[in-house]
Amino acid sequence: MKLDTAIRETVLREAEVVAGEESLQREITWVHMVDHPDIVNWVKPGELLLTTGYNWPRDAETSRRLVRELSDVGLAGVVLAVPQFRDHFPEEAISEARSVGLPLLELPWAVQFSQVTHEILAKIINFQAELIERSEQLHRALTNAAVTAKSLRDIAETLRKLVGREVAFTSVSGEILGTSVDDENSPLLEEQFVSSLSQSPVDSRSAQRPTRVKFQTANGVLYRLRLAVRLHDSLVAVTWLDLEGAEADELDTRAMEHASVVAALHLMHQQQLAQQEDRLGYALVAGLLDGEFTATPAAVERARVCGWSQTNQYRIGLVLLDEPIPLTTEGLNRRERWVESLKHQLRATGQPELLAIWLNQIKFILPAEASPESLWEAVTDHRAAMAISRVHTGIDGMATGSKDVDALLPTLRPGRLHRFDEILFPRALLGDANARDMLIERLVTPLVSRPRGESLLETLCTLADEGFQLVNAARSLGIHISTMRYRLEKIEEVLNVTLEDPKIRFQVQVAMALYRLRED
Repeated sequence: MKLDTAIRETVLREAEVVAGEESLQREITWVHMVDHPDIVNWVKPGELLLTTGYNWPRDAETSRRLVRELSDVGLAGVVLAVPQFRDHFPEEAISEARSVGLPLLELPWAVQFSQVTHEILAKIINFQAELIERSEQLHRALTNAAVTAKSLRDIAETLRKLVGREVAFTSVSGEILGTSVDDENSPLLEEQFVSSLSQSPVDSRSAQRPTRVKFQTANGVLYRLRLAVRLHDSLVAVTWLDLEGAEADELDTRAMEHASVVAALHLMHQQQLAQQEDRLGYALVAGLLDGEFTATPAAVERARVCGWSQTNQYRIGLVLLDEPIPLTTEGLNRRERWVESLKHQLRATGQPELLAIWLNQIKFILPAEASPESLWEAVTDHRAAMAISRVHTGIDGMATGSKDVDALLPTLRPGRLHRFDEILFPRALLGDANARDMLIERLVTPLVSRPRGESLLETLCTLADEGFQLVNAARSLGIHISTMRYRLEKIEEVLNVTLEDPKIRFQVQVAMALYRLRED
């Protein structure tokens, strides 16, 4: 119960406040009557001291010191019965009380202290009973919200209806996770939270009780209560309650604490759902990349829902973490941070989140139109390495793409992005049999496997022999130069290369030579 409430609603209305008018919001925890020379040792914080003034110091300096010491104790205020032993508080006591902000009240002698004690303590007891009853209502309502809420917004709405004040849940950096405020006002509100938390971050070691935070807005100053939401001793969110210029009471505090627990339970449930989705998603991607995906209608539908299509073109990516096997706790945490970073970036660019993990490797399926370079720049920590496969389509193509990046593992270097095409040719020249086969598969086999592809293969072979001189190659083949140009365009289209590039020409010449050796 606050002192100003006691002044309004009890017999203290007969008293006159002579000092400390600005401190009447102090809470009264008890009423104590003391007329003892050593008053300070007989009172406790929050108590309202009743005194006749019989033993109040006569010396001015001692009187001032007593006021300072009573203020230091944390009294709610001092009530002096007048006039009997004293007509008023001494002037020096009033002056000192105004200096330290200690409320002093003068109560007519005719008002009995027992009446003051009875009325105030009855109010306190009734208030506590009401607080307990309302807390029970809060408990039931928020517990029900924990079961039925579909989002943090639902919990915020429930709390707003209970306490009559706007509520918000944000991340520890200030992004809104759910609020009772209209959506149109959310962007401005989020700016305030982000700014506040950047200037005064939530400390994991701070007190568990709500703290009052000041906000400077275009419409003036406002205050909010802030309380961290913890899950397994980790900070996961922040609860905010608008005060709208009013002081927070015990019910507000209890409501916030309970709502934060409910929010933690909700976030834990969402986390478990996300983990389950991750496991299902990992299993889908792992099946595609391992070549163990069975194309049943249900499996294909599941893949489509996750964002993968049999007809679209994709690259397979692999992130290799510089972490020893088996992974340490720090290694596991780092891998998890990498997964979250990849997901965030894929989500931000509108790409499907198709990932799977193997020990210190993270593989993902990336649409062919997406830029691997942009993704790498956004997520790199300059310690891990990334490999990117050729473009592939369909179920078999995903497994082939996985083999592409697996083949690059021995050559990956920390802090770099490696494309399959960039490393394949040097490895083929170094005598890697698998690389030679892959080079042939990339630059020759697509022509062989096409209907009537013999003419295109013969044309490419002749071009390679003639140093890509179109006129000489056309003469050697006995065809018109226009036909040669047409075939050249088809070859570039099938192989997805440009033969204007000297590097590609050299690779084609080597691939054709290897193909002939293998066929012979």
